[in-house]
Amino acid sequence: KVVKKSLRSARIIISGAGAAGIATAKLLDKYGAKNIIVFDSKGPLYRGRTAGMNFAKIRISQKTNPSRFKGNLKDALEGADIFIGLSSAGLLNKFDIARMNRRAIVFALANPVPEIMPEEALAGGAEIVATGRSDFPNQINNALVFPGIFKGALENKVITISDEIKIKSAIALAQVIKHPTPKKLLPSVMNKKAVWAIANVFKKVK
Repeated sequence: KVVKKSLRSARIIISGAGAAGIATAKLLDKYGAKNIIVFDSKGPLYRGRTAGMNFAKIRISQKTNPSRFKGNLKDALEGADIFIGLSSAGLLNKFDIARMNRRAIVFALANPVPEIMPEEALAGGAEIVATGRSDFPNQINNALVFPGIFKGALENKVITISDEIKIKSAIALAQVIKHPTPKKLLPSVMNKKAVWAIANVFKKVK
């Protein structure tokens, strides 16, 4: 919305194929993203890869990396629109970000030290930068959704948190900010409106 790009056509690079990385790729795929490449410590996941794979990686590899890219993470950033880091500190520098498309989005979420510091990502040309930390703009943290998820599930006696609920919760969270900007994408963890916005999702999916 802020950078006026289509998620469906955006090239998305995810660093990290643990629980967070796999879940993020899965939900993005279900929401309509069609060009996702997920990396683990051995390189990109792709259909037919055998080294270092498990059931979750095999499953997501069948839905991502349509071109079966086999290069390294930095080369994958060439022409990318979105980078999502769910891995480890200090993986990238401003020159890596400069290889991305214009108006790039960088979510460097490793904690406490992100894959690239915000000022470095901005120097590389990123338009939107988020981290998992509260001392920088755009904190992306699971604490944003947990109060609303729990409140909604308990009050509506919902026992299964489906992918539909997760996606609708993400949309509801984003809509709390009526006019998002590069420095203000989402409400803060302490914003009570976020709790109610997510809790109300459960009333619509019962």
